Amino acid sequence: MTQKIREQLQGHLAEAGAAGVLLSTSDNVAYVTGFESVMDGWRLPEPIAAVFVPASDDLPVTLFLPEASLISLVVADREGQSVAFDRLRTFDFLNFCSTARAVDTDLQLPPDVTSELARLSSSIDGQCEPDIVSSVVACLQSYDLGGQTVLFDDMRLATTVGQACGVSCADGLAVVMEARSIKTAEEIALFRDSGIKADRVMEFTVSQLGRGQSWSGIEKAVAHFMIDEEIDPLPTSPMLFGGSYDAIFRPDLFRTRFDTPFQGGEVAILETQGRYRNIWIDINRTAHIGAASPEYRAQHELVRRCYEEVVQRLRPGANSVEICERVRAGIARELAAPDKLLMIVHSIGRVPLENPTRYPATGLHGATEGFEIKPSMVLSFDCLYFGSKYGPSHMENVFIIGRERTDSIYQYPLDLIETD
Repeated sequence: MTQKIREQLQGHLAEAGAAGVLLSTSDNVAYVTGFESVMDGWRLPEPIAAVFVPASDDLPVTLFLPEASLISLVVADREGQSVAFDRLRTFDFLNFCSTARAVDTDLQLPPDVTSELARLSSSIDGQCEPDIVSSVVACLQSYDLGGQTVLFDDMRLATTVGQACGVSCADGLAVVMEARSIKTAEEIALFRDSGIKADRVMEFTVSQLGRGQSWSGIEKAVAHFMIDEEIDPLPTSPMLFGGSYDAIFRPDLFRTRFDTPFQGGEVAILETQGRYRNIWIDINRTAHIGAASPEYRAQHELVRRCYEEVVQRLRPGANSVEICERVRAGIARELAAPDKLLMIVHSIGRVPLENPTRYPATGLHGATEGFEIKPSMVLSFDCLYFGSKYGPSHMENVFIIGRERTDSIYQYPLDLIETD
């Protein structure tokens, strides 16, 4: 955890009047500490790690992890991905940890590993508890937080812990999302790296398009390319909208399947998504199989003008919704079906939506109230036209908001892509 993340969280905790926040969802644990478990991919409904961030530096930032996972801290450090914490608390995970503790007379760890494990052991408070809940309860009880408010990102864990140690529990997700919406210098550098990767993915995707190609084949090729680029593709398909369109927009908005080989005349939406080093990639371009009609080209150019007008207003102090509404009420009215133009600015990070808006942020108010744009935000702007007269036209980029300028991390051209 960088000092900036710690300070941001503690500032929000002070505003909330909370003694600390207990985070146990994998993305939030990784955001604060850098700790990731190989078991995160299991997508378990129960936490396998947690971190307590106190409102004051008088208490330590405490990482909770299975005892058998101590060795992973050594590995992370050697790979240059050090995990940040002040103190540790351990617990048993099924019978993995008891097996790890069992005596093996043939095991001979290298002296440097033994030394590292001894150093980590000196950072452990308390005993190895039978489960993560017991470990959290023991920690909070040792800090004498009874009667004070502790925020949680998992209210099931909050209820169980609160009943056991007498703390007042409240939802901590808003505090975390406020912090996550302002990126650190390290995160911004990763975003810039992800932009280079995204441009390469789009270039490869376009190279796969053409008459006779099937969408399912393109999906598989793009997913393979992304994996080779150290990108985790979006599950099921790297294409969010996916599929192609012949005369009209097909009914399955978010996962259109269209396996008939391209014959020419189709529109293909190339919204390509995945995660590179935990940073979300969200690039979108529009392709036409074969030469497009003059009417479709004109429509695409009009959508691009709408897009560019919003981007010009993507500055600190602006409201994320108001800058879109001004364009929607203006130039967008020239479209055949102007109300079919979806424009939304959203914060992006470890997940595609990290908006600092009231819960539930995915409700209609998330697109009608918006939020104030601030320096060091990283924002994705979707400009998606779903009109059926000529077919859809989509484009999307991710921007780094600076105090003086706004930069797109993607450089692949927004021009309509017309294949041979």
